[in-house]
Amino acid sequence: MAGNLEGRVALVTGAASGMGRVMAAALAQAGANTAGLDVQPAGLDALAAETAPKGNLLKIVADVSDASECQRAIADVISAFGRLDILVNCAGVGMTPAAPRGQGRAKFFEANVEGYLRVLAINLGGSFLMGHFAAREMLENNWGRIINVTTSFDTMLAGGLSAYGASKSALEASTASWAKDLAGTGVTVNILVPGGPTDTAFFPPGAPKPPVLIDPQVMALPVVWLASTGSDGITGCRFVARDWDDKISPLEAAKKVRAPAAWPTLAENAQATRGVAI
Repeated sequence: MAGNLEGRVALVTGAASGMGRVMAAALAQAGANTAGLDVQPAGLDALAAETAPKGNLLKIVADVSDASECQRAIADVISAFGRLDILVNCAGVGMTPAAPRGQGRAKFFEANVEGYLRVLAINLGGSFLMGHFAAREMLENNWGRIINVTTSFDTMLAGGLSAYGASKSALEASTASWAKDLAGTGVTVNILVPGGPTDTAFFPPGAPKPPVLIDPQVMALPVVWLASTGSDGITGCRFVARDWDDKISPLEAAKKVRAPAAWPTLAENAQATRGVAI
């Protein structure tokens, strides 16, 4: 594992399954006192059993779209462990809540309105709420990590995924903005993405899947490094977990998969082409 997190305290949302479960387990195995948050108690029980040898998992059942539940979750972590150092925003849903008959995609003009707004409330609103309350605690200690999970650029622009794409592109932009808000405080904000379609519950039962799916386990090594002191001073970036090379040093591996968050080069290229600011 790419770091020693003994004495650190981590909170992972969406920890009951998929990438969230992988990252929560990795942080616990690296020595962090870890809280797993999800709306699925059974999944958290399974995660607790998996991490039981370390004896350091706190289970929190909460809905990240509810501000009061987010505040309670942070308070529970502080009560249990005395501090909060690392927040991983992984809780999220695909288009299923917005899709008629739950088929996984929906044209924006055919979408279920309440479901569409629910996607935004969880993926974007939940990450904001957790980051909002967690950052205050991290600033008290002059050190912290906020790690947001977004998605690939082409997925953000895909047809039938407008609520999901909008939520993740907004979180991508928010990450860049939060990093600037926290510059010089010791609290960093970065993005970690798997690097393509991943074998998670994003695909509803019976829905077609891409021929090749990424194993969510790719998130383990980079999330531990991002949570460690090895990433001090690195903020406002996105890291692609699929391309992480475990045969070289974590710092070198991180350099190979790192780019600025929110693709600022797109604006630079457009400005250079058109000769105008955008």
